[in-house]
Amino acid sequence: MAWFRRRLQAWWPEGRAGRILWQNLLFSRLALVLVGWIALALLPWQYYSPTYDTTSNPLVLMWIRWDALWYTGIAAHGYWTQALAFFPLYPMLIAVGHFLLRLPVDVAAVVVSNVAMVLFTVTFYRLVREYYGGLTARRAVWMALMFPTAFYMSAGYTESLFLWLTCAAFLASAKRQFWWAGIYGLFATLTRNEGLFVAFPFLWAYYQKHGFRLTRDIIPIFLIPLGLAVFMVYQWRDFGNPLGFMAAQSLWGRHITWPWIGIFLAIGTIWKGGPLQPNVILSMIDLVAALSSGALWIYGLKRRFPPDWLVYWGVLWLIDVAAPAPQGQSPLLSMSRLVLALFPSFVALGILAKNSVWRRMLQWVLPSLQVVFFVIFATWHWIA
Repeated sequence: MAWFRRRLQAWWPEGRAGRILWQNLLFSRLALVLVGWIALALLPWQYYSPTYDTTSNPLVLMWIRWDALWYTGIAAHGYWTQALAFFPLYPMLIAVGHFLLRLPVDVAAVVVSNVAMVLFTVTFYRLVREYYGGLTARRAVWMALMFPTAFYMSAGYTESLFLWLTCAAFLASAKRQFWWAGIYGLFATLTRNEGLFVAFPFLWAYYQKHGFRLTRDIIPIFLIPLGLAVFMVYQWRDFGNPLGFMAAQSLWGRHITWPWIGIFLAIGTIWKGGPLQPNVILSMIDLVAALSSGALWIYGLKRRFPPDWLVYWGVLWLIDVAAPAPQGQSPLLSMSRLVLALFPSFVALGILAKNSVWRRMLQWVLPSLQVVFFVIFATWHWIA
């Protein structure tokens, strides 16, 4: 126990920074639980299966919505063809909690997400501190936790796990810990296929240390695509198609196209629809999320963010906007959640917050939107 305490003290930031991180984590989650509980008690909502009684445990089950049912279903029963769209690490961790620790599958999903959120918080703080100092790091963490869709980091989704693993890979690369960067990258690709792009910080760090010379330090980069390769072999063996995850994702109506197509489709939906139609409101939210993230990328370029951050951020943003769902509730379906994975945007917001006007606006707008979005999510309405 003493060894664990010493390791925790060495890992967790000391002094005021550590206390602020704990306060941000604790109060943001308690506020969301209170909001969700009140929303379920006072607002109308309906689940789509008569066998699922959310009122039996609202403190846990308010976090299990939409895609979370796919992850918990995979954890409890294994994969089926449509479920291949969801990568395996998160449901595997849920299954560990369910079968080995005897936790109910929904409880295990929430525990895994929140543990990953704590790990992300500290790792992200340490990563940003490496480049911009403690004050900006604390502000960036606050922006991440108060972001309008940050409640997904506590829900039965992969957001917190993916954010932790990618930030850990970036931090390990920045410290020239190439084997750790490769290991984190492997697990990131087992969480989402976008984990492949943590190869960017690895290659940038390698170039800075070795230039174009080949050394043993390049070997760990082959761990990064290994996660995706393992999942593809599993799909080939059990389902006869190593690209089954791509076929399954197409069932959601997503198709790769030019990046501006989804933006124009969203603008068209807003222009043609009525101001209170749900698809119009969702299209507006997703369009603002996409354009805001793009604008923050330009700001990051102006502020000379690390090149590997900019490349990673830009590539993932382009992938998100280039895979619209023309027949979905919003052409840029789930964009307000997808941009949550673009961690450099929180650093940009933290730097913007040095200006008192921006700081006051963000302090009110971000948490207020998160409350509204979480009420929508908790009452079984689609938000992202």
